[in-house]
Amino acid sequence: MSWLKSFFPLHSLFVKMLVYFLIVIFLLSSYNLWSMTFYSRNVNNEIVKYNLTLIRNTVDQFEKQYSTWKNLLLNLQHDEFVGNINRQADSGGKKGINYLQVDMVMDQIRTLVSQPYYHLNNVMIYYQNHSFLLERDGIVDDDRMFKHYYISDSYPYEFWKQRYHTTGFLHMLPSSIFSIGTEKSELQLMPLITNVQSSPWKIIALVNMKSWYESYKGMTGSRFLLMDSEGEILFESAPDVKTQPLPEWDGQSEWMMEKGSYYFYEKGTRSGLTYVSIIPHNELNQSISRMNWIAVLLFAATLLIGILASWVFSRKINRPLKRMVTGLGQAEMELYQGSIAEFSAISNHLKGLQHERKSIKEWMDHTKPLLTSYHYLAQFKNFALDTAAAKELWVGEGAFMVIVYQLRYRHVPSRQLDALMTRATGKIKDMITLQIQESFPLSHTLQMEGKQILSIVYTQEKSDMLQQCLSQLKQIFDQDQSTYLVNIAVSSVFQQTSDFDRAYAEAMSLLQQAMPIEETQIIWEKERREDVTGFTAEQEHEFYVNLQAGNESSCQSLIERALDRLQRQEATADQLSHFAKSVSVRMRRTVELLKINIDALPDYAEKLAYSVTPEQYRDILLDELAHAAHAIRLKREEHYDIIQYVFHYLESHYAEEISLEQLASKLNMSPTYLSGYIKEKTGSNFSDQLNSIRITKAKELLQTTNMPIQEVGNRIGYRNVTSFIRMFKKVTGQTPGDYRKTNWIR
Repeated sequence: MSWLKSFFPLHSLFVKMLVYFLIVIFLLSSYNLWSMTFYSRNVNNEIVKYNLTLIRNTVDQFEKQYSTWKNLLLNLQHDEFVGNINRQADSGGKKGINYLQVDMVMDQIRTLVSQPYYHLNNVMIYYQNHSFLLERDGIVDDDRMFKHYYISDSYPYEFWKQRYHTTGFLHMLPSSIFSIGTEKSELQLMPLITNVQSSPWKIIALVNMKSWYESYKGMTGSRFLLMDSEGEILFESAPDVKTQPLPEWDGQSEWMMEKGSYYFYEKGTRSGLTYVSIIPHNELNQSISRMNWIAVLLFAATLLIGILASWVFSRKINRPLKRMVTGLGQAEMELYQGSIAEFSAISNHLKGLQHERKSIKEWMDHTKPLLTSYHYLAQFKNFALDTAAAKELWVGEGAFMVIVYQLRYRHVPSRQLDALMTRATGKIKDMITLQIQESFPLSHTLQMEGKQILSIVYTQEKSDMLQQCLSQLKQIFDQDQSTYLVNIAVSSVFQQTSDFDRAYAEAMSLLQQAMPIEETQIIWEKERREDVTGFTAEQEHEFYVNLQAGNESSCQSLIERALDRLQRQEATADQLSHFAKSVSVRMRRTVELLKINIDALPDYAEKLAYSVTPEQYRDILLDELAHAAHAIRLKREEHYDIIQYVFHYLESHYAEEISLEQLASKLNMSPTYLSGYIKEKTGSNFSDQLNSIRITKAKELLQTTNMPIQEVGNRIGYRNVTSFIRMFKKVTGQTPGDYRKTNWIR
């Protein structure tokens, strides 16, 4: 025991850290053990609850679906037009049928079949006395329908010819494989047949049970059975799987365990159908057992690794600290050479203090000019500075002026040029500093932004010395005008250092007077300038319309005239740049609105940013125009016919409130251009086309229905009956009432 205490002192850092690590490990391990035990005990109960919920949800969905099918087929069974077709066939055969009424019934059937929620493959009205069916695609003879289009071994043609004498309106038959259409594609369909006594026709609905089951299927690996009240299987999710007979159900139990499988039962209250879900128990138990073993192995491995890691970490932390404590009593303490930053800091602290003090002093001397520049920058930008710290930084007093040098490089930057431009800006700043300080020793020059340099010159006036100094800088800069240009703005003389921001703002406003020329400009005074105009409102609209049409020549003429006008008005470089950027943005937005991939077009924004003269702007804008117009023309050529789309849209939405602006928005066009395009291609305007379609639809309703005049108007899009009557008479020469009297189809 004493040997153990000497090796593991109870109050040592190593033992305490090891104990704390182990406590945390055992706490986490206890929780994991409890979680595994709880999970194993409750997993079977959770499986039963989960699957009961699944089958109840499935039953609820199918019962609602059953009621929906029943209501839909009941409405169709007693539809007026369905009966009319039978009476017409009784009196005159197929030739005596009113095909307008056939179309109306077909529309109802198509609506039912097209709804994905109903899961109907087809709905047929079977007139057995006349041996034909009315379905979604028209009238088909019964022998052709069940021998060519819907073929099933379980339901041959002779099956459909027989008549049922069962009770109840809706009769469900077991699902079967049908070969459909000329392609003979196979689907599993469940027939629904209406049963109305003394009715000469019946409704046959074919339900796509595979589609329905995929919408509401339950747990993976389970099987689903749907049985009628007599126990006959109507639908089976896995008909190819061989299974044992179902155990007898007492009608009360929610589930039972039989021969290694769970059986979940539920009976529908509306349909009387029995729903069965079968889940193999053996596979589930194997998965759970395998998961438990894996969890145990992982737990044991984690526990062992945690204990070993605790030992290693505790020893790694304790050993260097023990050496440092031992070295305190020695003449020279051994310096710690390890990877723990805190221990290195402790061992090097005393020696580092002196070195740190010397380094701080050298750093302060080196960074004082930089801090002074920052102080000036804060004054210009109105930054809040600590008052006590700012007193230590030198800032000149007295009258001063601000000189701003705005650099403009002539080449579009790349990765290599970016670094060169940064170094070049630094060299230019050094050159300005040298030149200005030679004449004004108290001046200070700093870089405000990436391409902007600023000098604070302490002087009482704009002297000849200053003009000579700036002229010398101009001569130097002009030698490199092919690489960069410099615009120099000189503010007025200000008396108080609190006016730094005002002086800077004044100099920046003077820079806006720079002209689009390729030389260094020095701007001394504010000049009055008139507003200039690039595009007038009419020209801008004309440019937009021609650009949408891909008319390059017209757009080119407008751009050239605008640039010529700006030159005559002596537009500044800033005004010229603003115009060029606005035209470029307009072209790019137009291309985007026409759904053209703008990534395929070159990026002209940077090229414009590095342009100076009107000729350079003209070349870039015309080049961008050529690319944009070419892309628009290609888009127009590959696009489908606009007129065809307009007619199709009006035919499909004539009953809605349609406007030219709404249609133009869908086509990404301006209403003016679309109106002119329709007039050019059809000879009539948008309103005439819409009214023509509406009046044609109104004639059909007046001829074939006894619908009130006001409702006819509402059906075709006229919300005001007076407007409808006026337009109808304008087009046909008759009022709707007179037209119905002379054209009513009985």
